[in-house]
Formats: sequence, C-alpha cells, structure tokens
Amino acid sequence: MHTRFRFAVPVAALGVATLALAGCSSSTDTDAGATPDTAEVVVVENAKPTLVLVEEEGESYYQEDTETARGAVEVVANPEAVVTFDIATLDTLDAIGAGDAVVGIPDIALPDYLSEYADLPKVGTLFEPDFEAVAELEPDLIVVAARSTGQYDELSEIATTIDLTGTFGGTFDPSAGLERAAQLGEIFGAEEEVAALTADIEELTSTIQSEADGTALVLSVSGGEYGAFGEGSRFGYFYDELGWTPAVVASELPGAEGSSHGDTVTNEFILTANPDWIFAFDRGAAVGEGSSAEETLDNELVAETTAAQEGQIVYLPASELYIVINGLTAIENVLETIHDAAS
Repeated sequence: MHTRFRFAVPVAALGVATLALAGCSSSTDTDAGATPDTAEVVVVENAKPTLVLVEEEGESYYQEDTETARGAVEVVANPEAVVTFDIATLDTLDAIGAGDAVVGIPDIALPDYLSEYADLPKVGTLFEPDFEAVAELEPDLIVVAARSTGQYDELSEIATTIDLTGTFGGTFDPSAGLERAAQLGEIFGAEEEVAALTADIEELTSTIQSEADGTALVLSVSGGEYGAFGEGSRFGYFYDELGWTPAVVASELPGAEGSSHGDTVTNEFILTANPDWIFAFDRGAAVGEGSSAEETLDNELVAETTAAQEGQIVYLPASELYIVINGLTAIENVLETIHDAAS
C-alpha cells in the first residue's frame, strides 16, 4: 500500500525520530535477539518509510512506501558485535571511538581514513547481504541504511536490526548525519563525543555560509563524462544550505532531479554556464573505476570559465561524498575542503 505525497522539489532527507534510554521492564519481541528483562536498552526509532519517485502523466512526485514503515526497536546499550551495511555508521562509530565494536562490513572500497577496517569479514554487498556470513558473526546489532534497507526484514531474523537511513537517494545532508550520529552516541554512551564533533561541524558550516559568494556548479566526473547537480538535487546542499547561487537553474538540469548521477552535460555546457566556482568529485575513483576528474576538466573550454581563471575548481573528497556520505568524518572532510578553498 502506498500513500501519495506531492512535492515541488525532491525530498532532501527523511525525518528522524528521537531516542530514549531506559531499563527494559519486559523482553522485546520486535526483532530476533530479544533483550533480557534487566538489560539497559536504547529505544531507536527506525527511519521513516522510503520515498519512491514516480512519474506519470507528465508529472513527477514522491510516494511513501508504507510497506517499509517500521516502528521503534530496543537495542542493547553498548553492543559488542556490530555488523553494519551502512558505511556512514562505520565512519561515525570510528569517529566517536566505538569502531572496535564493528565485526563485519560489506565488500566495498573504503576511504583511506577507514582503511583499518578493510580486513574485517565481508558480509556481502550493500545491496545483497550474505545472510550466512552475517549469522556466523553472531552480531548483537545489525545496521542497514539506504542501499541495504530492503534487506531489513531478513536481517532482523538474525539479530536486532535498525534502519539508519538518513536521506533519500544518498543525498549529502550533514543535518541528517548529525541526527543519526546522535542515535549512535546514545547507543554507545558517547553523547559527549558526538556533541563535540557536532559543534565543530556546525561552526564550520556557519563559517562557510559566511564565505560563500558567487555562482557554482556541482559536478560528478566519471569515465570522461560529467553529471551536473542543481538545487534540490542529491548535492543541492551546496546551494540550498551553504549559499552558493546555482550557475544553472534546476529547470535546465531536468535529469538531475531523480538521478543519483546528475544530468549529463558537456564542456560546452559548462562554459556557457560559466560558474564562479566548480565543485567536482571523482565518482570513478570513489567506486574503484579509476581517477579522471582533473584530467577531464583540464581542457580548453573549461579553462575559459571564471572558475578556472580564478583557481576556483575545487576537487571534493569523492569517497566521503559519494560512498560514506553522511558519517561524521566524511562530513567534516568535505566541509574542510570547501572551507580551505573558499577562505
């Protein structure tokens, strides 16, 4: 069953409910691995239902898939064995000093700052878990999000499972990342660590907002091709929150709204848009297909743009922006790169 909602622009993030720390007075039956009566638990509200982009009769809208609606889950505080299919969760647990609890991750390329976790047992891919491998690790907690959320029901039969999907379609949205970090901080008793990192990120964001000036174009680069993102898109944060003026209005990027790869554009398009700033990330490098962003942008047409003339082509950390997305360290690395370029 679906409930329909119409929006003028894509939904940037899914809402997050609050947490409550309590002593469990009776055992939970919401997932496998029910907690003992006396165990201290954190009550986690799962992500809200998935929003699916639908196009019909020349109109686009999002509809809420109520089949993915899930209620609260009681999680044993300070779990000692966590399998996470969400790399943002791995990032945040590492940042708050709880990374030792992670015992299994999907088979995916990790950024250098998470390389110490590369040798952990693999439990399938982001989209296709290896349920047997997960079960063998006997986890106390399993975390899914975004790409893996469709496997929630089967994984919850193995152990307590929570859905920490923060944003629709992998949208870069630090505010959603901070909300999920707060949940993980309560689960692991690291509220102070999360609060300190959150304060740093919020201060950095405020500083960038005061520095943002001029027009900008956000590009993904892979295999010699560009994907451009406008307001309200997966990477609309640069305009919608940080404050750069879009060099191209959203109506001129019709393919960017519902696509994770943006609207395909050319060097001629980039020159015509003539942005003051180009924020580019190397999607090919992020997914292990080879780095090509700087080589692709190094051409006569792009060289004529104001961004190139003023030395304002900024190469963002690709893995953080495209794979990890909203983990605490990923957010900070992206924002630090922007701040260093804009200041």
